[in-house]
Amino acid sequence: MKNLKYFLFIVVSIFISCEDDSYSIEYTDNEVKQDLNVTLTLDRERVAANTNVGFTVAIESALSVDATVTVASINKCGGPLSHLAETTTGTALIKAGETSGMGTINAADFNTELDELDWDGATDCFTFDVTGIALAEGDDPYVASASTPAILTAVNADYMSDADDDAVMISMDWKNPDANDFDMHVTNAAGTVFYESAESSSRFEGDYFDNVSDDYYPAADGVYLVWCYVYTQEAADVPSEIYFTHPITGLVDVIAFTMPSGSSGFYPVATITKTTDAEENMSYEIAAY
Repeated sequence: MKNLKYFLFIVVSIFISCEDDSYSIEYTDNEVKQDLNVTLTLDRERVAANTNVGFTVAIESALSVDATVTVASINKCGGPLSHLAETTTGTALIKAGETSGMGTINAADFNTELDELDWDGATDCFTFDVTGIALAEGDDPYVASASTPAILTAVNADYMSDADDDAVMISMDWKNPDANDFDMHVTNAAGTVFYESAESSSRFEGDYFDNVSDDYYPAADGVYLVWCYVYTQEAADVPSEIYFTHPITGLVDVIAFTMPSGSSGFYPVATITKTTDAEENMSYEIAAY
């Protein structure tokens, strides 16, 4: 009798299992799908890996519900394993009745160690793509192709490395360093006291502002000027960039500027505003001059 009970239990279990499998096989997705054209615009053409990038997504006509648009940063630059892309994502909200929304995304890192990029960067392996749209209500549409290639650039010279938890890492880069020799300086707001000076005669110029090893540390709260000094320049406009890597967070602010043909001497290009809170935590706000 005991064995018969076990046999009946097994038969019932198999019967129930078959019913569940039949249901799952017959399931179909009845959502109505449609293409939705999306335009994707970055806040800059030149992007460095691991930097924060702003973007705007736009649609041709407004929707009656909120839509969350997902953007992926895809970095296929690298060596033999370049097909294994590194990817990050960010989102933007397009509110009901509106046709655009803004968001931010951390640019994807390399999938392998890459030799130092020159100023012109790499353009055939780094993209930002709209990968999905989710509506607050109703059927989610398909995404029509929306991809924006970006120029992948270098952030730092090889000699730049992480400093302490208070210092801002500054790295300045410019086009055609063989014909242009620029220096970088940080002064007080009046331009009368020098805090940092970088004069290496190389492609990059950089330093750490408010490093614990500096004689002035900690710097007083207030506004500081970042200068580009033109030592020599070719007879042409020279596009340039300064990268500011914040302590602790690693967030990178990028200030782009152009030195006009015929420039010489000091030019203020950015400001650093330092603030210390009640717990003595230091923060820095970066802005173009």
